[in-house]
Amino acid sequence: MQDVLVAAQILALIAISALCVYLITVILRLRDLLGKVESDFREITARAVPVLDNVEYITNRFKSISDNVDDQVAMIRDSVGSVRDVADNIVALERQVQARFEGPILDTLGFVAAVLKGFRTFAERVRS
Repeated sequence: MQDVLVAAQILALIAISALCVYLITVILRLRDLLGKVESDFREITARAVPVLDNVEYITNRFKSISDNVDDQVAMIRDSVGSVRDVADNIVALERQVQARFEGPILDTLGFVAAVLKGFRTFAERVRS
């Protein structure tokens, strides 16, 4: 019985040793895999930094362009308002000129037309 027990212990030690060797190989493979993952992360990080810098630069440029467009729109809005004020002033001046000079000019034209009609009538009577 003692021999069976010793044989069982030896068999158990051999199994545990085999298991330890297997676990060592698994751990070595896991270490290699983690090393590859680490190098991949380093490569991704190295490549991502310039991309993120470019994104930051593009974002800043876009913000600058957007601010510039906002300023230009504000200037155009002011210019359109100024043009509208000038047009309103011209219309007001036209109305004032029309109100002031239209009546006398129409009266003068009516008088000139009447005088010409009178001369024409006189000339026709003298000829006949």
